[in-house]
Amino acid sequence: MSYKTLINNNITNAFSLVGDLAEDIQFTNITVTGYNFNTQTVNSSSTSPITVKGIISKSYKTNDDKPRLNADIMLKSTDIDSKVLDNYDSVIFGGKTYSINKYEDNGYLLSIEVGREI
Repeated sequence: MSYKTLINNNITNAFSLVGDLAEDIQFTNITVTGYNFNTQTVNSSSTSPITVKGIISKSYKTNDDKPRLNADIMLKSTDIDSKVLDNYDSVIFGGKTYSINKYEDNGYLLSIEVGREI
């Protein structure tokens, strides 16, 4: 058995062991396509949302320029291709919408940093 297979099997096992600690993370995107000055409405389109299981590893507040609530999310790289994430700008979990700040994919785990203003 290769190390890559061993690591992927252990990550899959770890995600099944955490059970309900893994939450549904929904990736969404809304693209503004125009603005109607007569009716003062925004024209927009959205990409089909994707929902995967993820683990919220850390949630913390910052007080830089504006108070923000940030969170770090771990996903299995086999559940979602990091190239697909370029099409999405926000995630929804716990009933709240967060902007995607940055993400890293090491081929096994996908780490995403998200945040929203408080």
